[in-house]
Amino acid sequence: MARLRYRLEGEGPGVVLLNGLFQRLESWDPVLPHLSGYTLLRYDMRGQGESEAPHGPYTPGVHAEDLLQLLEGLGLEKPVLVGLSNGGVVALTAALQAPDRFRGLVLCCTTPYLDAALRAKAESWLWALRAGGTPLRLRVALPWVFGKGFLNAHPELLTPEGLAPLLAQAPTEAAQESLLLGFLSLGDLRPRLASLALPARVLYGEEDLLFPREYAAALAQALGARLEALPAGHAAPLEAPLAFAQAVRQFLEEVYA
Repeated sequence: MARLRYRLEGEGPGVVLLNGLFQRLESWDPVLPHLSGYTLLRYDMRGQGESEAPHGPYTPGVHAEDLLQLLEGLGLEKPVLVGLSNGGVVALTAALQAPDRFRGLVLCCTTPYLDAALRAKAESWLWALRAGGTPLRLRVALPWVFGKGFLNAHPELLTPEGLAPLLAQAPTEAAQESLLLGFLSLGDLRPRLASLALPARVLYGEEDLLFPREYAAALAQALGARLEALPAGHAAPLEAPLAFAQAVRQFLEEVYA
């Protein structure tokens, strides 16, 4: 297990918030005020934020093992996993490895498989990273990560000054490559998901260009889960924190009723 930076806060049933590919635990800050009444665990996955970044790639299986060991060390029993993007992939992988360790799944803006279109998008980030480092990778990723409405409301993101906070929060370039290569190793999880007897909710962003609705629909069908739209792009918890939190809270109230 890598050395992981984490925060455990609040009281009540357990909920784990799983970051997107290049995020830090602070990315959940806009959502936290709307999830009171739960014990919330946030952490930087290996390669992210202030966590250890050993030699990669950081595959979903590696991330899932880190998660299981972290939960064991903290004594957090049967939480609900809330995963965004690659965090959703990690949540699925961990649940397939140890379904009895979890109470349910909320999977947002994610996918259970890679096709040629998704692979091309992720590989474009990898080639941009190798060609121009983090600044070029951020420029290439910008229209895929944020929805049209959010970008139009925040045109400063198109300026060097607006990109500076994202640049400062990004993992090292070596860690970014390990994170991307790990994501690109994803196989097709759908054949195994039908046997996963856990309550689940699948959320997608109406303006998500990276993982459009068809991937969420395929995931919901494989899990037998409810599919719900959010007024956002790929970074739904940042773009529409209240709508995201309301969808998560509704699921939590059902699961913990």
